[in-house]
Amino acid sequence: MTKRTTSRRSVIKGALAVAATPIASALLSDRLAAQGRPVTKVLDFTTAADVAKAEAEGEFTFYSHDSEPAIAGILEAFSKDFPKIKGKYVRAQTGTLFTRTVAERAANRFTADVIQFSELTTALDFQNRGGYQNYVSPQTEFYSADHLSNPVGNYFWVGVTFAGIAYNSDRVKKEEAPKGWKDITNPAWKNATSVKMSNSGMQFVQWYELRKLYGDKFWSEFAKIRPRGFDSRAQLFDRLAKGDDKICALAEYAGYLLIKSRGAAVEFVAPADGLPATPALCGIADRGPHPEAARLFIDWQMSPRGQNHQQTNKYLHYGSVRKDAPPMPGGWRLSDFKLLTPDKEMDKFVASRPAFNKEWNAMLGL
Repeated sequence: MTKRTTSRRSVIKGALAVAATPIASALLSDRLAAQGRPVTKVLDFTTAADVAKAEAEGEFTFYSHDSEPAIAGILEAFSKDFPKIKGKYVRAQTGTLFTRTVAERAANRFTADVIQFSELTTALDFQNRGGYQNYVSPQTEFYSADHLSNPVGNYFWVGVTFAGIAYNSDRVKKEEAPKGWKDITNPAWKNATSVKMSNSGMQFVQWYELRKLYGDKFWSEFAKIRPRGFDSRAQLFDRLAKGDDKICALAEYAGYLLIKSRGAAVEFVAPADGLPATPALCGIADRGPHPEAARLFIDWQMSPRGQNHQQTNKYLHYGSVRKDAPPMPGGWRLSDFKLLTPDKEMDKFVASRPAFNKEWNAMLGL
């Protein structure tokens, strides 16, 4: 008998077919009832977690792709509301975080309680591997089916981040600064441009979307300026503010707002063709050691309290997809920006991952 192998691509494509199925509101009600967990109000939101048990557990561990200050801020805000529960964290870029978590689970180590990725295909892969504990939050009703896993209860869109171009205004005159994406291939930026590494979900989205807009040769032209890759947006903006680089070709808007608030000579450009965007996807890890604390944290994250933190914290500024979310700081909503996402052609996006890894790593000399 021939042994059949299952690739990551085929696993994700199977999950994508399931995720495309519409979710009826009646089904949500049935799943909430099927959990058999009483819904109670705590502070100003509802939860199906057992708060007393969560406080007895006393802690939980959050695996996340966000920067360390961002994660620490989330956990601090949660602990102010629930001082008997301490949040710990593990931080890595999405690709690295996924690989680490899968390896830990294969070794029968289940240390993550809640896990957050910045790439939908990774969340779908983790779901198909049985990585999530299914928990339907009472807060689910405030989110559309497009922003929830299928089946409901594995993960949700905690927010959306998007990126444009940024430049150091001390080193680059405004009239000479990039106006659109095609301008980042200008030889003037040779050895003075930064991007993220290939393990970044946002970097994958940008590569895919701009390749679709401008053709296969766009990134080979960009490679000629010899960009340098870094692990986090904090590194990208710190280098830009110091003048180590002239431009950042993957400038997340949230990172720009933070560095600008510190008085840095950095400016942001939103190309007319659109801004690559990706959701942050958060869910409870299966067989985590602190399940009630994890459920409470997810309910808090989905509630107006958690969403307000995501939108207003200076290390995050994620646009909320919650139906009743107020505007972001400055009065902007996600709908005010032209966002470039691969959501409508996920099969093609998934299939392009090996090509991205090969091209991006070669460009960065890895």
